[in-house]
Parts: sequence; structure tokens; C-alpha cells
Amino acid sequence: MCGISGLWNRSGAAPEGAATVMRMNNRLQHRGPDDAGVWSSPNADVHLGHRRLSILDLSPSGHQPMISPSGKVIVFNGEIYNFRELKDRFLPGVKLQSSGDTEILLHLYEKLGQRCLEHLNGMFAFAIWDPQLQELFVARDRIGKKPFYFTTINSCFAFASEIKALQEVPGWKSEVDADALYHFLTFNLLAPPQTMFRGVDKLPPGHFLVVRKSGPPQIERYWTPGYSELSSLSESALKDRTYELLESAVRYRTVSDVPVGAFLSGGVDSSAVVAFMAQQSAAPVRTYSIGFEGQADYDERKYAEQISRQFGTDHHERIIRPQEITDLLPHIVEYFDEPMADATCIPIHFLSEKARADGTNVVLTGDGGDELFAGYRNWKNYAALYPAFEAYKKLPGFIRNAASTLHRRFGTSDIRQEMLERAAKGQEFFWGGAKSFKEHSKRSILSDAFIRTVGPLDSYSVIDHYRKQFAKDFTLKRNHSVDWMCYLGVAFNIPNYYLYRMDRLGMANSIEIRSPFLDYRLVEFALSVDPQWKIKDGEPKYLLKKSLEGLLSHDILYRKKRGFNVPLREWGGAVLTDYIDTNLSDFCKDFPQFRYEGIKAQVDRLRAGNTDASNRLWTIYFLMQWFRKWMK
Repeated sequence: MCGISGLWNRSGAAPEGAATVMRMNNRLQHRGPDDAGVWSSPNADVHLGHRRLSILDLSPSGHQPMISPSGKVIVFNGEIYNFRELKDRFLPGVKLQSSGDTEILLHLYEKLGQRCLEHLNGMFAFAIWDPQLQELFVARDRIGKKPFYFTTINSCFAFASEIKALQEVPGWKSEVDADALYHFLTFNLLAPPQTMFRGVDKLPPGHFLVVRKSGPPQIERYWTPGYSELSSLSESALKDRTYELLESAVRYRTVSDVPVGAFLSGGVDSSAVVAFMAQQSAAPVRTYSIGFEGQADYDERKYAEQISRQFGTDHHERIIRPQEITDLLPHIVEYFDEPMADATCIPIHFLSEKARADGTNVVLTGDGGDELFAGYRNWKNYAALYPAFEAYKKLPGFIRNAASTLHRRFGTSDIRQEMLERAAKGQEFFWGGAKSFKEHSKRSILSDAFIRTVGPLDSYSVIDHYRKQFAKDFTLKRNHSVDWMCYLGVAFNIPNYYLYRMDRLGMANSIEIRSPFLDYRLVEFALSVDPQWKIKDGEPKYLLKKSLEGLLSHDILYRKKRGFNVPLREWGGAVLTDYIDTNLSDFCKDFPQFRYEGIKAQVDRLRAGNTDASNRLWTIYFLMQWFRKWMK
């Protein structure tokens, strides 16, 4: 796991480019504390930088930027899990200078060109300078585990693993992207290519990019989920295939030359990962769990301890105290130069910090299992309401609007209100994790001038993009809401929320985080599984749980799911409201995108006991901190 950066002055030599990339590298030191390197082309127009976190081949032969015999140069962030198989298949007899995956990837590109991407199983973002073709070839992994940001300033194309490194490029200006801010208030994330910075893009997952001497960067998609027809398979066969794919995915992700551990919540997904790790390891697996002092409602350590005892892990706990959250809150924004208003970042930070302090450089997690196998209980509610939603959409517009208005006036703000409002507008029902501001409420906290800037923009446009993409990608002849929910989870929420969160918090503490459930082979299989095997007899994640019954106990598999929550309101509510009260007036003067009266009303609602305002208050607090840090 590493940090990469670079620039190409396409109008000629840039002798100052090496110093610029060195500064960019320094901004990424947390991503790679073990080594650093900068390479410059002979005529000083191309400069590539690398920060190294040594995971495979700890020797100096793994140093980057790495140069092939023909002069191609690579900077690589991530891991190619099947690199040994690729060596045997494509590079027999090739003399290698290192024992890691970077050199194999470089040789594979020399042999196959862009087609090398078809054969990679891993998490990655890399850039290869090809002096013969005079082009820069860039790619990001299928699911989006590793980030890649880029911009063009004057004639200079620049890229980095994090936006903060791009701030070192001469001519940089921190300007907010108005559309991005508008969408962020709904989703608490930003979908590619959009970032909060005007003029800065992020490469979408499963895409590559080619930069040439002239013209804009050319972006192409190289992966779409390979759906398979599985209707002929019995439940038993589906269970066996689920088990085999997850076992294989875990085996791939335990390959390392440094200690490997796991985050363990005691839920189904993390417990399954630990169980497979224990089966495959001769030594006890290091496991890490979190607890909150005096907050039993947020504590699942007893389930983690149960799994630890069952599989004989070397178990570590991190107990968070109220003052630690209070102390961390003003600093959490420093990790996210692209905003991420998610309070769950707090325990993940402390877990990552604990793992690194113990010398555990690689950690596996259970991320992705819920999206692949429909594990969220509220998804079951959406699926149950979809038939009514589709029926409402067919009614005349005046009836749909009347039903929505009446429910808003006399009903409660719940999933049924969402159903009626979205049916009335002719929109898709399920929006993934759109749990922050609705269209009308976010406009109440934005200034009139800002609203005129975005005009009639509606955040449904984000969902509509994915819905159209789903219609193209989904090749099976069925129309089921669960297929759509799983697809949106994989394409939208996982890369831009969960993986982004894990990358930044892991890298902030110089550890590598791996997600076995997001092995693309398992992703393609799970997306292809018929919904009847995902939610069956009212049980979410039915197929996955059935496949693990010989591995995990009944009470672990079938206990009520609890989210990875934080006692933010109990411990941090006063900190948030006090900060907003103290700084809101000056903030709205400095950043006229926001409306003072609208934000103050949100704070007053929380003080009045409206717990629904907690998430919105955290978003406001985070954005105030973020704008002060990154838009000054």
C-alpha cells in the first residue's frame, strides 16, 4: 500500500517538476513511511513520485518508481493478489529483480498492454509512463478500493492518491464545485468523477485513463460485472460456491511479508473472515475490536470475544473514552481532503491506530457482505414496498401528488413517505445511503445566491445515472428490486463511502486494509444470485448465512444485526452544537454558500429533542470544519 503522485508538463520541460513531486510525496508520507522516490524523464517533462508502505518484498529491490528494461516507469499503489499465478502464466523464464507484485505488473503491461487489466485480481491504482508511445497509462481496480485523483493546471497534467498532494502543483486554486456540494448534502459522499474541488476529478472504479501529448485525458471503462445465469443451481450448490469463493478471497488477502490481522465486530461478515483466516494460518490470528466506556448499547465486544475464543485468536480490544472523542473531533477532518461526514470514522481511526501500534501492518475487514447479499434489514422493508411503489407510479400525477402531500402533513417521516414522494416525482424508490438532507431541507441551509448557481439541480440525477448504468450492465432477464439495491450498493456506496473511509483511515495510520468480500469473482457471483436466496423467509443475507452454518454458531449468524454505531449524541452532541453556535455567524460570512438561519434551525431542532437531526448536525459540523481546513 502506497501513495503515488506525478505530473506531466505537456508543453515542454519542467525542471522544477521534480521538486514539485517531492513536495507532493511529502504530503503523502502517511501512506508510505518506509521509502520514497522520485523519477524524472530525460527532458524533465514527466515526473513520477512514490511513497512506500512495505508489504511484499521488503528489500530495496521493491523501490519505486520502478523502471523496466525498455524504459517504462511505474508508480503503483495497492496489491495484486494473484501476482504469482500471473508470473507463471505470462512471464515464464523472465528474470525478475524483485519478489513482489509491482515488477510483475510492469512486465505484464509490456507484454499485454491495456489488456493486462483483464487478468488482475487485486486493489490498485497505478500510472505507467511509456516513453515509446509518449503516453501515460493509468488504471483503477474494478471495485474502487484504491483512489486516483487528477487535474490539469495550465498545460500540466497532475495526479495523486489524495487531493492534498495536488495542492502543491503551481497554479492550484481551492474552489468549491457547487454541484458537488449540493449532492454531498444528500449522500454524504461524492460519486466519480466529481470531487468537492472544481477542476479535480477522480477516476471511476473499473476504468483506465490515457494521457497523450495533446488533447484531454481519454477515459474508458474496462470492467462491467459479469452476470451469470445461476437459476439451474440448487440451494446446496449455491451455498458451496459462496463458501469456496469467500475462502479463496481470504486466502489471497493473507499473502504478506508483514503481520496480518482482522477487525472483528462479532457480526457475520467479520466473523466469517476471521474463521477462514484461522483455518488457513498456523499461528493465532490477530483480531481487533472496539468498545465505548459505559455505553453498553453500542458495545458488541462479547460477540467478538466469542469468535476469538472459538478460533483461538490473539485478541485485542480498544476501549474509547468520552474525552478521546471530544479531542479527536476537531482533527478528523484532516484525514479527509475529500469530505466524508460519517461518525463511524471515529472508531475505525482508533482501531487502525491500535493495530499499527501492535505492529499489525495489514488488516482484513468484512466490508461488502451486506451489499452483496442484501444484509441490511431496511432493505427488506424496501423490497416489501416496491410492488406498492410501482403501482403508485402508474397512477395519474394528481393522485400521486395528493397522496404524498397528505402523508407528509398527517403521517410520519419514514420509508413510506419516501415511497410516496419518489413515486410522485417519477423517480427510483431506493437511493442507497441518502440519509442526510432531503431536497427541500438542504435548500433551507443554502443561500439564495448559491441556489441560483445550481438552478434546478436535483440530487436524483446521481441515482438516475446509476439506474441507467444498471439497465445496461444487468444482463439477466428478471426485474427485481433486490438486484437494483445490490448493484447500487456495489457501484455507488461501497467505493465512495466504505472503501474511501477505510483507505483514508488505514493510510492515516500507515496500515493496509483488505476486503475479501470485494474480490471481483465473489462480487460477480453474488450479484448474479437470485434475490430469493438473499432475502428468504424474512431473513436478510440468507444464502451467505446458510453457507457459513458449518463454520459459525447459530447465535452469531442469526442474531439481530446492529450497525457499527457511535455514541455521538451522548458524548459529542454538546461539542457539535457549541462549535456551531460559536462559529456559525463568521462561517456563513466567509463561505456565503450557506444560510445562517437554516443551519441555526437545525441546531435548535436537536436541542428540542429531535434525534433525526443528529446525522444532519454531524454533516454541518464536519462541513464547517472541512471548509475551514481545505477551502481557505
